[in-house]
Amino acid sequence: MELSIKYFRTVHLTYPFLHEPTHMSVIDRVYASQEGNPLDLFQVYMVLSIAALALSRECKVHLPVEGYYASAMKYVEHVCTDGSMTALQCLLLLMVYALHNPSSDVNIWNLNYQCLASVIDLGLQRDVRASSSLRISVFEQEMRTRVFWVVYTFDRAICTMMGRPIGVRDEACEMRFPLDIPDYNLVNPNISQHASEQSTSHMANAIHLFQLAKVNSEIKYVMHSVQRDVPAYAYPPVRDIFTWQRDIVNYLHNWLSEIPQPAGNAQDTMSKVCKIKYHETMILLLRPSPAIPSPADEILDLCFHQAIDLLQGFGDLYRAGSLLYSRLLVHSVFLGALVLLYCIWKLPRTTAKVRVDELVSNLMVAQNILSSIGEHWTEATRARDCIDELSTVTIQRLLSQPEARISSRPAHPEMNLRSGAMQDSSSTQIRQLQDPHPNESQALLAGNEDSNTLPVTLTAPAENLQNVNSYQFNLFDDLLQGDFQGWSGMSDFDGLMWEIFNNSPQ
Repeated sequence: MELSIKYFRTVHLTYPFLHEPTHMSVIDRVYASQEGNPLDLFQVYMVLSIAALALSRECKVHLPVEGYYASAMKYVEHVCTDGSMTALQCLLLLMVYALHNPSSDVNIWNLNYQCLASVIDLGLQRDVRASSSLRISVFEQEMRTRVFWVVYTFDRAICTMMGRPIGVRDEACEMRFPLDIPDYNLVNPNISQHASEQSTSHMANAIHLFQLAKVNSEIKYVMHSVQRDVPAYAYPPVRDIFTWQRDIVNYLHNWLSEIPQPAGNAQDTMSKVCKIKYHETMILLLRPSPAIPSPADEILDLCFHQAIDLLQGFGDLYRAGSLLYSRLLVHSVFLGALVLLYCIWKLPRTTAKVRVDELVSNLMVAQNILSSIGEHWTEATRARDCIDELSTVTIQRLLSQPEARISSRPAHPEMNLRSGAMQDSSSTQIRQLQDPHPNESQALLAGNEDSNTLPVTLTAPAENLQNVNSYQFNLFDDLLQGDFQGWSGMSDFDGLMWEIFNNSPQ
């Protein structure tokens, strides 16, 4: 029972596709019956395996994770053929396990499409509401909506991670968000009348993340579609990609300011997770893409600051022991470090303001997290080694510049001073990007001058910037070239990560 509670205090806060009271009753049924329902048995064992996986890594103790998983897989055939809502919830449990335990043999890409097929088959993409003419309870209405949004979020996250097209398009779905109702109140038939009067529940952060998944979907449509010539039957294309990008920055900035702040340690962790997801989405929006292969320097500089904030956010959760290891985490940490290094090589003015000790500290956060995950997944070790090699070359380049001045103070692992300074600089840039001016580039670069107020910086005098610009060799010019026909010359981050994760030695 304690393991099941652990699941609902961690994973359930992000992916609320189960109903806690219902699951507890399922456990009672399993214990009371000698031959239980196969779906009930699968669900109970999978919840135990996921919770045991998280707890064993958190407490550094051995728990029978694989035993619970093996017991659940005895009933997987029933899950794949049942076609019910309960079967879809079981598939989602398998998805969570596969994402958090990459050593399993589950193909998450195929499983993702099996979940999408179940969503369409059950009609979960439609906004079906309880009414006098339709015999459906508020409980069933809300569980349908919650399950839909979890599948939707998984699809957008997995397709972004793998650099592949998204599954079901947004216009095929009626996008109603779930109500902010606690699980234990969801069975109340009159709860919908009082939902707006209640304080925020455990659903608040999940709903907020569902909203971000919808933005992720739009960014994938507009910026990361390989085919840029939109067919006539499709929705009208975005006429001004830069105006659209600015509008999305505005939306994300407002989204960040509206992150729910419920009381409790678990909810505080969820608030930090939301901020991390914000930085991930900003990087997806600002980094090179098929729509904008060569972003302006001020955009890449903002992307650089988002990458730093992303790694620092992961570092905070890692030190607190609240970081749940998963494939998505490995991808995000690796991408954040790559973007940071790419911008160092690409932007001379940004490079001129970087403090070497703090750059090393942020890169060490990425390497430490990947090393820790590498104990369970060898591809994470391969990603760490790649970051280590790139970091070494980058730091050597910075130290070889005669105008570089290195901080004499040892880098503190918390980096509190830098974190505040970086946040101020990043916030300044976002505000300036939100307010377009003819001299926007100059304003953004002026905003960066705030970082010069730090006591010791790696500084390049203005007269030396020409020398920095004349540095012809760029490490990423060769490293990030795609090998596909018709390569546009853009930086292929997705291609590099595919190589790292799929070409590990056998």
